[in-house]
Amino acid sequence: MRSKLASQLNALVAETGAKTVAAYLPFGTEPDIGGFLEEATDADFELIMPVSLRDGSLEWVVFSGAKAPGIFGFDEPVGEPAQLTSADLILVPASAADQTGARLGKGKGFYDRALADLSSGAKTAAIVYDQELLERVPTEPHDRPVDFVVTPERTVPAGQRP
Repeated sequence: MRSKLASQLNALVAETGAKTVAAYLPFGTEPDIGGFLEEATDADFELIMPVSLRDGSLEWVVFSGAKAPGIFGFDEPVGEPAQLTSADLILVPASAADQTGARLGKGKGFYDRALADLSSGAKTAAIVYDQELLERVPTEPHDRPVDFVVTPERTVPAGQRP
């Protein structure tokens, strides 16, 4: 049975017409997008994922299911090199987000740096639990907003009330 979050993510992929989706391997208490990732290997789009580098940047690889421990000790994807600029839709982990598209990450700025370097026009979506979609989250000048906030129950376009 497909999870509610996988259903939301698949609907967003269809709505945006994405042919390449950048996602991530969930870690710790992050919403479990594992069902979506499993389905994606059989889907009509390519899945790319980040690998953390010591300089605070992300390197992207084509994901086919292979994983290995990364620099922080948890599993990261293994695959052929890819470019984030090839993504039509970028799924971003978050600790919280609001309806304006502001998101709180884990404080290391990996995704803010990756999104700042992006000029491809790809749509972006923060993935959070329903209770993590807040009225407002604090932002700093380097924070990059997302176009959508996705929870297991709904997908909220930035700028709209949940």
